[in-house]
Amino acid sequence: MKRCLMTICLVVLAVSATLAQHQQKKTVPSSKPADDGPSLEVTMKFIQDKLNGIGPVSYVAKVRDVYTYNDGIGTDTTLSGTEQSKYEVTKVVADPSTCRISFHWKNKAERDGAATESADFPKHEDQEDDDGFPLKLVEHVVVMPLKQSLEEGFKNNMPVNHPSRSYKVDPPVFALSLELRDFAPNDFLFLDEQLANRVAKAMVHAVELCGGGSEPEPF
Repeated sequence: MKRCLMTICLVVLAVSATLAQHQQKKTVPSSKPADDGPSLEVTMKFIQDKLNGIGPVSYVAKVRDVYTYNDGIGTDTTLSGTEQSKYEVTKVVADPSTCRISFHWKNKAERDGAATESADFPKHEDQEDDDGFPLKLVEHVVVMPLKQSLEEGFKNNMPVNHPSRSYKVDPPVFALSLELRDFAPNDFLFLDEQLANRVAKAMVHAVELCGGGSEPEPF
């Protein structure tokens, strides 16, 4: 089930190693089970406890769209807008017997400005739902600043003739993203970058123990 944050949809969950100067860093779990490290039970309890302890993540995202006309008859246009969001994940259950993580999420958003309000993204929005995913389908784990995640998501889904877009997120928020095979990624949001990376490391280990990860290249 998707939930929309700004003008892209983030789908619940995420993971990674250390960030170098706030640049995205992707971890590819091995497809072979790990032979050392904490047990699956200990790892899943750590993930469950840390995700349940995050609490609400509130932030303001400022959006700037720039339309540039190159046909010689138009004029450049800049649109701006803001979105105040409060996102929270609760009731996290990391079940070692099924290698599955389930949770409940809710998000409240207040939008203002031409760059953020539209028919698909109303001025007031209040969403919540139950969600979950099997660790065996996780192929990559990524931690990155939410600003970077939003800008990359917009760029990858930018419609024809749409402007370039930039975001400013205050306070800084970090997205722990799990990229799933044949499904949209799941993201968890953190205000603490160090905690996001600790959970990402545990998530990679759990994925390996559950037999997930990218399939090796045949040649």
